[in-house]
Amino acid sequence: MARKDKNITPSVTNKLQQLGYNVADWDDSATDNKINKDIKSVLNKSSKSGNGKVGYPDRIYFNKNQRLLILVEEKPTIKEHNIKDPKKGAISGIKWYLSKFIEDIDKFKRYKILGIAVSGDLDDEYNHKFNCYKITDTEINEVKQLTNFVREEEFLAIFNNFNEEEAIEKISKSSKTINKLLRNIDSQQRPVILSMLMIALYKPEDYNNVFARTFREYDKGSGILEILYGTIKDILRRQDIPENKISILETYIETYKQMQDLTNTDIVKKILIELEENVIPLFNNHFATRSNYDIIGKFYEEFLKYAGVSNVKKGIVLTPKHITTLFTKLVDIRNNDVIMDLCCGTGAFLIAGMNKLIELIENSELPDKERRINDIKQNQLLGFELNPTMYICSISNMLFRGDGKSKIFNMDSINNPEVNKIIEQMHPTIGFINPPYSGKENSANPTPKEITFVTKMLDNCSRYGIVIAPLSMYFKDKERRQQILQRHTLKYVINMPSDLFKPNASTYTAVAVFETNRPHQYENDIVKFYDFDDDGLVMTIKGRTDIYNRYNEKERELLEFLQNNKENNDEKYKKISCTINQNDEWNVHYHTKTNYSKLSKFSFEKTIKEFIIYNIKKEFDIVEKDLSDFELMNYIAKSIKFKDLLEYINSEKNNENIDVSTWKEFPITQVFENMTFNEEKNKFEYETGKLKNTNDLIEGDEIYYVGAKKTNNGVLQKVTKIDSLITKGQCLSFITGGDGSGGYSLYLPDDVIASKSFITIGRTQKLNVYNAMFLVTILDQHRYKFSYGRTWNSERFDNTLILLPQTNEGYIDWDWMNNYIKNLKISKLLEEENEEQK
Repeated sequence: MARKDKNITPSVTNKLQQLGYNVADWDDSATDNKINKDIKSVLNKSSKSGNGKVGYPDRIYFNKNQRLLILVEEKPTIKEHNIKDPKKGAISGIKWYLSKFIEDIDKFKRYKILGIAVSGDLDDEYNHKFNCYKITDTEINEVKQLTNFVREEEFLAIFNNFNEEEAIEKISKSSKTINKLLRNIDSQQRPVILSMLMIALYKPEDYNNVFARTFREYDKGSGILEILYGTIKDILRRQDIPENKISILETYIETYKQMQDLTNTDIVKKILIELEENVIPLFNNHFATRSNYDIIGKFYEEFLKYAGVSNVKKGIVLTPKHITTLFTKLVDIRNNDVIMDLCCGTGAFLIAGMNKLIELIENSELPDKERRINDIKQNQLLGFELNPTMYICSISNMLFRGDGKSKIFNMDSINNPEVNKIIEQMHPTIGFINPPYSGKENSANPTPKEITFVTKMLDNCSRYGIVIAPLSMYFKDKERRQQILQRHTLKYVINMPSDLFKPNASTYTAVAVFETNRPHQYENDIVKFYDFDDDGLVMTIKGRTDIYNRYNEKERELLEFLQNNKENNDEKYKKISCTINQNDEWNVHYHTKTNYSKLSKFSFEKTIKEFIIYNIKKEFDIVEKDLSDFELMNYIAKSIKFKDLLEYINSEKNNENIDVSTWKEFPITQVFENMTFNEEKNKFEYETGKLKNTNDLIEGDEIYYVGAKKTNNGVLQKVTKIDSLITKGQCLSFITGGDGSGGYSLYLPDDVIASKSFITIGRTQKLNVYNAMFLVTILDQHRYKFSYGRTWNSERFDNTLILLPQTNEGYIDWDWMNNYIKNLKISKLLEEENEEQK
């Protein structure tokens, strides 16, 4: 029954259409295909007159599968937004309807109910108001982060985010409490103790868990530890955990019985109480059973955090929840898929995969859903974990998510032949993996390389494989990458944020998606590359957080690009669809053009300022000295050139972008004459620094030694001249190593001793201080394409194009570059340097 006095404002209708909604889905119709009988029963007695008759809001949106109900009250002017009379006010009106659902809340415990009050013109930034509220138990809470209508998935995310924020806070608090109690126990043992105590509190339907009821009767840990193993054994047997794996836990417990910190105190009892009161309840609500948040993994991470950085590096680093969720969105998962993780850690990917499969079943029209969901848990998840600590964590993690019978094995997935038999029996269709990083496959470091794990995953999954791994895997091991594409097709590569794993680790990574068992056709198969460095999350004291609620939109943009079959290279610096060659890197920055959009007058002036500061330091012979800011200022304040520099900085405020529309891309080998092609070797040859070993340096005060450093013009120290090691000046240096400086360029006016490993040299007879400043600025626009392990090298030099001014004949316009720098006011400070070079 529609409301006779309902308000439908055009700006709301327009906004809903812009978001892709069918506006008809937002009407207030009471038809059976619009709302169900439970909703109708409430609204049929929700008249704002309070007479128990029919009352409907201005709009109603209902997704039956997700049980998402959104009620909307609209007012044409903002002065009506806060009127307290429910008949006249937007906020009071929507709260009226929400309160009616709270009165009958038992029917709606599994619903997600939102109420929106909107007034004025949504298209006018300063002439509208918007408030959103949600029902939590028996309360109406404002959703402050929502300031406009959003897509359905973002409305749904509100509920998960609210639950998760609260639950994550509880987990963090509990982990700190338990960590403090176990402070005298080795950090690697703490997660084992935690997992076993959690398993002992588990209450299967077919098992009378006496331990969970009686552990409080014991004052000391010795009594609890005596009965702990029997309880764990009974529970795990019912979950079909192999006897040999269960017996391992007995060995752990016998060790704990010898620890007086556990046996002669009430620490074990306190931990059990903390788990029972503050952690176990999290597993009994929607957060744990349907969230992809890795609760056990978070505990483990917290334990290691307090053990010191070195131990964190030896332990695991959690795959962030939004990444495990993203994996489930990158391919078309079917409800009968079998998902495998060859190194499953605490089970985060398996949890995400399980939740996706269950969601598909629940949203389908299939019969016997409960049986199918149980089948998912028992037969459609396969994990292997070599680390016994992680294995125990994964068992407890899955157990409390109602998935105790998933196939997780404490086995070496690469070298144990029994693994192949299990895989053959399970027939996995999709593989997820975050392999151990930095494996070398040698006697000193026998851990398999990342690409070894990826190869095995792809060769044993019938549909798709998805991996997140360090960027180095995507450009090293060329032959093995070629072998992979002889059997499988590369579909997508997504460069991830550089701080993705912070604060626990700093690793540059990328996600790759493969279609398995179909050889890559280089001439026809389009690969989509995407730079996801800005995913909307920012670093806070709590880690990377979506405090501005930007992630959903960023993820939507990514998925739209990947799932769009047409080539769409609108943002040509961030994403590209293209074919690849056998020798190509699997990296977005290899295939996209360099972004010169931020090139401006200030870009060139910054290069000049840094070079002038270097010259001032050189004037006082303090380039390599480690001085405080105060000491440095005492020196350079005496320089006339520095005073001139300050005067310029204070006077010059106007910036302007550089018009590069008439410029041309030139191979870098055409810019520098010493980059010559060797026909016998069929490759370009490059001049490098000459110092192979720093032990060959002799302390002294005669010449600068330069290496992988952008500041101070690359100078690391002053040393004694050694003629055989000298690199002649009046050249450009390319920094070919180092995370912080790799990919940068510098102008070297003087002779130096340069590192062979980290410095490549570019020379041209046309070089002077003016065009050098120009070239360094242009080359530094390439810097964002480089990261740890990926910097300038011979192959990248071969393929690098740099954008430069051109003459009418199409040659590099050296005069234009010189004149542009000379016409900058700050260039007067370069004149003295130029005269010296002459």
